Amino acid sequence: MTTNTHSMRTPRLRCPQTLCQHPLIMEKFVTIERAIEITRQTSFQSTVEIIAIQESLGRTLAEDLPSKVDDPAFDNSAMDGWAVRSQDKTRVEIGQTCAGATPAKIGPGEAIRIMTGAPIPEGADAIVMIEDGLQGEARPHFIRRQGENLHAGKVTLHRGQKMTPAAISLAATMGYDKIPVQTKLRVAVISTGDELIQPGKSLKSGEIYESNSYGIAALLEKIGCEPTIQPIVQDSLDGLRKTLDASDCDLIITSGGVSMGERDFVRKLMEEEGQIHFWKVAMRPGGPPLFGSWKGTPLFGLPGNPVSSHLVFQIIVAPWLAPATPLFKRVRVKMLDKVKGAPHKVCFRRIQIVNENGKLTGRTQTHQGSGNIHSMVAHNGLTYLQPNIDADVGDQIDALWFND
Repeated sequence: MTTNTHSMRTPRLRCPQTLCQHPLIMEKFVTIERAIEITRQTSFQSTVEIIAIQESLGRTLAEDLPSKVDDPAFDNSAMDGWAVRSQDKTRVEIGQTCAGATPAKIGPGEAIRIMTGAPIPEGADAIVMIEDGLQGEARPHFIRRQGENLHAGKVTLHRGQKMTPAAISLAATMGYDKIPVQTKLRVAVISTGDELIQPGKSLKSGEIYESNSYGIAALLEKIGCEPTIQPIVQDSLDGLRKTLDASDCDLIITSGGVSMGERDFVRKLMEEEGQIHFWKVAMRPGGPPLFGSWKGTPLFGLPGNPVSSHLVFQIIVAPWLAPATPLFKRVRVKMLDKVKGAPHKVCFRRIQIVNENGKLTGRTQTHQGSGNIHSMVAHNGLTYLQPNIDADVGDQIDALWFND
């Protein structure tokens, strides 16, 4: 993540005009499913860059890649031993070959000492393992045949695939030193509030350290985006407007200022000068997120409470930006204590999920306030209680288990 402004570049946005400023969406809580559906109607035009494979970890492949070579490139030995003819009953060693050597040749009754990876000599059709001795059993399956792993010209890595360490090694095996990947989405992260102070400075009465931008930027990096943390914006329409206008990026994510208060300026400014696609989602915590666009750039307004900010990002924003990189998996857990749900809203309580002999259990442990970011560190999962549902001890419920 960075704290610098980006060079000028046109946002890569496709935003359907039919979404803009829906009155019904503005008045009601939308479901989580509907919120995700609306966000996915705003997409980003993919651009491509060519990078070295050693820099591609976590990047998304932009094109199908066919292998440039067969793998193995030639028949070779899977074992140290002797290359032999399987029909011979006795053998005499006539030489040695190792990996990188020119293929040799054997005739009837002859054997060549061979190292793992060395090309199979002409005339040989089996390998005798070194531990079995020269007259040991000849085994054809110890020969790795040309092209048994990869065929030249066959697409082996696919567009949209995430580059893992194994995929990087495979790309090298296929003959690539550089590959085409999708450019990272550039995201401006903006925290708002008069009470916020940058960490490292001394606090005065009524001030708190700003933390949301750091957590959100880390989540963005985790799903493959390129976040830039902007300076804290005080509660002012003019200051917020200037910061939004100066945010040269593909997406703006704000924190705070989206609720019903008189000084919730993100919501006010978006109502007056932006376009709002939805406001308020039926979830607890995290109820008042806002999604819209600011002068052609999509904007997602997260709540100011740290837990709410994280949850809305994980539940709604991440599935929109990186559907192939889930931050959690949906599981069923047996609750070890009672959990109270929320009226008319999906309830996310922080829980500790434990795998006990293949069966998952969940337990709440700490204060569940939406301002308690420590609870997101102390727990590894969330309940996913449907509206108006409580969980009793022993109940099996849906839960989200973080991929950390």
